[in-house]
Amino acid sequence: MSSTHIHLDIVGGIAGDMFIAAMLDCQPSLKKPVLEAVAQVIPDNIGQAELYAGINSGISGLKFKLALNNNAEENGHHHTHEHEHEHEHKHEHGHKHTHDHTHHEHEHSHSERTTYRFICQLINQSQLAESVKLIAIDLLTIIGKAEAKVHNKTLDDVHFHELADWDSVMDVVAIAVILAQLTKVKWSISDLPLGSGLVKTAHGLIPVPAPATAEILTGFRFIDDGVAGERITPTGAAILRYLKQQKCLVTRSCGVLQAIGYGLGTKQFKGMPNILRATAFTQNTSLSEEPSSESITVVEFDIDDMTGEELALAADKLRSFTGVVDLVTYASKGKKNRATESFRLLVKPQQLDEVVQACFQQTSTIGLRYHQQARQCLARTAGHIENLAVKWVDRPEGQRTVKVEHDELVSLPTLAARRAVKYSKESV
Repeated sequence: MSSTHIHLDIVGGIAGDMFIAAMLDCQPSLKKPVLEAVAQVIPDNIGQAELYAGINSGISGLKFKLALNNNAEENGHHHTHEHEHEHEHKHEHGHKHTHDHTHHEHEHSHSERTTYRFICQLINQSQLAESVKLIAIDLLTIIGKAEAKVHNKTLDDVHFHELADWDSVMDVVAIAVILAQLTKVKWSISDLPLGSGLVKTAHGLIPVPAPATAEILTGFRFIDDGVAGERITPTGAAILRYLKQQKCLVTRSCGVLQAIGYGLGTKQFKGMPNILRATAFTQNTSLSEEPSSESITVVEFDIDDMTGEELALAADKLRSFTGVVDLVTYASKGKKNRATESFRLLVKPQQLDEVVQACFQQTSTIGLRYHQQARQCLARTAGHIENLAVKWVDRPEGQRTVKVEHDELVSLPTLAARRAVKYSKESV
């Protein structure tokens, strides 16, 4: 996986199957581990995962679903779907089930199979990788806690139809595999579509967003695009909450666009495709890469009520913070001609949110400014000359210069000694 940033355009909405389809369309290398993992948890007599092409409002993409075997109903997958939702997803929406299958040599009633505890046990007893199990359980827990709060139950008492059927368990496992494969990737998302109206559930008609979905997405930004219906399912909401909890959600950043994927919903919207789009970017992080233009975030704020010692320590801590490329401070005049210390940080866009929080934690500022700015960097190569760390820079027209890293010189006793070593190596 070469991408360092993935942006999710939540156009039609987000459901578990839409996310899986979008990601497998965007990153085809994920198909094999996803399908292999699903095969470990879905019994052969029930069905197999199916990934196939489709079109929604003129946009081509992929769909992901459980293709049931002909005898699946005899093995405990009886249900009629009475909902009319925009996405292929399973929620407490009037399903009628009569399940008779056995699993792990035990017969389980439908009521037992819909419990948080049972589904977690099913995943934990599988042969899935431990990292996948942990993420799948985290997703289940996010949904379970929301359902428990909405229905005033304990987590162990929660019954949720959102994850009651094999196809929904398949979605959770597939999502977990994708997220486990992309632990080094940063994510960003568009504003979430609010939707409107009522949706039919096992508890009767409830408002959109469904209570559990709204609970999961507290703190996220919504917009009303005028398109009615349920736009985000609990599983889709759980994906976003998981990314936020793992501190993977960052401000959208620029880079080299590498791949695009589209996950298709089921319902057709008037004047708008019902899609989830994933766009994958790479950013120039290697010292040895060719010169290129890239985007950097400039963060600025002013301080007029900290001592010199406090300012020095704050600058040192921020300068060492992950994502801070450079930091400078300079004296200036503020309101009422007061002496101020101005901070200016260059920050990697994918770490902006964390750096902003650090600025508020390490200084007394109550507000800051930031903006994206283009920059161009020459290709650099790290190496050594006689055991001293150096950096070579490739300049225009084939010229190459070298600089000794400053940390290599600090142990030398005088300025003259440091300059002597520096100049002797940099003239090589």
